Amino acid sequence: MAGNKKRNDFFWVSFSDLMTTLFFVMLVLFVLTVVYLKLEQQKVEEANMELTAEKEELEKIVQLKEQFKPLREGGDFHYLPSCKKFVAKDLMGMEIFEPEKTQILPQYINSTLAVGRKLETFLNVLEKANSDFSYLLVIEGNMANTYDKKFNKDSEYGYKTSYARALAVYNLWTVNGIDFRKSNVEVLISGSGFNGLCREPIQKNNKRFSIQIIPKVSSKI
Repeated sequence: MAGNKKRNDFFWVSFSDLMTTLFFVMLVLFVLTVVYLKLEQQKVEEANMELTAEKEELEKIVQLKEQFKPLREGGDFHYLPSCKKFVAKDLMGMEIFEPEKTQILPQYINSTLAVGRKLETFLNVLEKANSDFSYLLVIEGNMANTYDKKFNKDSEYGYKTSYARALAVYNLWTVNGIDFRKSNVEVLISGSGFNGLCREPIQKNNKRFSIQIIPKVSSKI
């Protein structure tokens, strides 16, 4: 009888230990499950927030396209849709620089200043309407090749001269108080020389500088 009692006591002690162990295992699994579900819920919430932010961003971009209409459809600029650039209509096909040089001819200074002031006004309006956007303004110099295309498209002379001419335009604007950067705008001066997209088949129409305005969404969205 004593032996049976000892075996029974051992059984119940072992059983109690097993149940305690199982309890702790179930408790650990429960905690892990709760933590996992919380993490998954957090991921879903973050994904929903990202989708909402993307939707808001797309809506703002659609609105922005509408706000570019005055610049596209006004009478001051010719819009090149395939590369989203603007060219001043009054200066198209005009040799506004000294031949082989980068100085703007006196008779075209007022027209060039008028272009800069219209751009400044337009960018000020954009900033007020879209506080979550900043902008990159690209001023690109372009050059016309000769009728017999004697200049290589990648001519170093073309790149350097077209850049210097774009810089001359920018400098003319800044010394006359036209400040794009006060409207949350970064300015990039560039020159595509005898190369680049959206070139005109009539070479003289490539005697120009073009403008591109690229909106950038702020991290605040």
